[in-house]
Amino acid sequence: MRLVIFDFDGTIHLEETPRIFLRVLSQNKGMRKKIRKFYISMSWVYILYHFGLCRKLAIRRVLSGIANMMRGMSETQIKEFFKQCLDMARVSFSPVSLSRVKTHLESDDQILLLSGAFSQFVALVARDLGMKFWLGTEIELLSGVCTGRIISIMNGPSKVQALETFLQEQKKVGVIFDMHEAYAYADSIQDLPLLLLVEHPVAVNPDQELEKEAKLRGWEIIKDNFHRG
Repeated sequence: MRLVIFDFDGTIHLEETPRIFLRVLSQNKGMRKKIRKFYISMSWVYILYHFGLCRKLAIRRVLSGIANMMRGMSETQIKEFFKQCLDMARVSFSPVSLSRVKTHLESDDQILLLSGAFSQFVALVARDLGMKFWLGTEIELLSGVCTGRIISIMNGPSKVQALETFLQEQKKVGVIFDMHEAYAYADSIQDLPLLLLVEHPVAVNPDQELEKEAKLRGWEIIKDNFHRG
């Protein structure tokens, strides 16, 4: 049984998911003032992120800010919110990645969607695309209500840790995935540790650093009909 791992933002989804979350939240007039304050408070973080600095801090700040705006939502409201986000995100899905997803599903490969986006959203995307497994950033729910706190963030090295845990859990139920047969698709140099774990790493619309690394290592590179700025 072959495992295929897909990153989401930049790989399947050509936009940044937090922007989608904020757009949907902004449809609620009561949220707009909070969102404006959020953008102002995050301006310096975005500048650092743009120049490749403090990436972990920037991602944590962004996700924590969005989770805080979701505070008080019930599970039903969260599900509806993420359904709206998925509807908005679909128009920015990568044709080349979707083609690969389709090919792997037709080959009866097992796909794991591994994303820094909130796990409830990642689950909706995975089910929508016919994927069996998913892992994402976890937000805290108490008695079915969002507390606004993040339990764990799925990013960079934590993806490798999450994958190792996933493989161990699958092994316990009798499912063994051979990483010498596995594929992984990602767009960012931040996912290099993940790509190094599999026999078939694929760089999708890669950033400059990952494209350089992929060329040096002889990895497959696939692109949509657009170019990164």
